[in-house]
Amino acid sequence: MSISDKISSFFGIKPREKVSSDLKANSYIGKFVQQNNIDIGESIGVDGRRIIIKNLQSILSIPVEAVLKNAETIVVGDFNKDESLQLGKEWEERKDVMKFDEKGMLIQ
Repeated sequence: MSISDKISSFFGIKPREKVSSDLKANSYIGKFVQQNNIDIGESIGVDGRRIIIKNLQSILSIPVEAVLKNAETIVVGDFNKDESLQLGKEWEERKDVMKFDEKGMLIQ
């Protein structure tokens, strides 16, 4: 419990709920992904509100809204496959890019 939480509880103030727009990557990475009881790949990353799925042919970027269940395996429903393929390809192209500032310092 942080100091601000202790002070808030002392004065009877309810703490504000913390809302995060990013996903907790550790709960989505390294799991097999299924759609309609068929394995479609393995989750290898999280990019904002999208899960990156790798299979033998391609890389998909599936929106988290398509996730129906996240347990030992991730079960997904319907999603736009063309868009997911395109965004997965874009993610693959930029994941290994290093950017430097004018002084030569790594910024990404």
